[in-house]
Amino acid sequence: GYGSFRIHRYEKDGNWVSMFGEPSKGDGQFNTPHGIWLDDRPGREVSVVVADRANGRLQWFTFVGEHISTLDGFILPANIDSHGEMLLVPDLSARVTLLDGENKVTAHLGEDPEWREQVMKDNRKLRSRAKGEGWVAGKFLHPHDACFDSHGNIFVAEWVHTGRITKLRKVT
Repeated sequence: GYGSFRIHRYEKDGNWVSMFGEPSKGDGQFNTPHGIWLDDRPGREVSVVVADRANGRLQWFTFVGEHISTLDGFILPANIDSHGEMLLVPDLSARVTLLDGENKVTAHLGEDPEWREQVMKDNRKLRSRAKGEGWVAGKFLHPHDACFDSHGNIFVAEWVHTGRITKLRKVT
């Protein structure tokens, strides 16, 4: 992520094989590649998906680093997880995005433009509050990582001074 803005490939025994990407804004280029995931959702060829954080997008690649596709529309995507056909993308700008099997947005969890504006304005103050004063249940500050459990519930870890974990229970 930080530094060379490249993705390095290794063999299973830890030997370096190659790298791909470079710093910039074009397809196959990165500006803070922060999260990486093997996209093995049903009905798709397995690929590598990268959260290209400062470029506000996700990019898909073959295992050897050939660019497949780019999906814009994020603010600061930080990581990726999947469950079934759903892809989960925590966004450092106060939301978590769910994509379906065709990479269409099904939900922006915690999406509230007014709250995001307040978070960005009071970023340092809200993030550093050790006891959570000013934090609002159901609204995020800085989702840095998120994952599904085996039942489809979502756990969101936020980048704040004391850490903050939120569990979102799947309802059907």
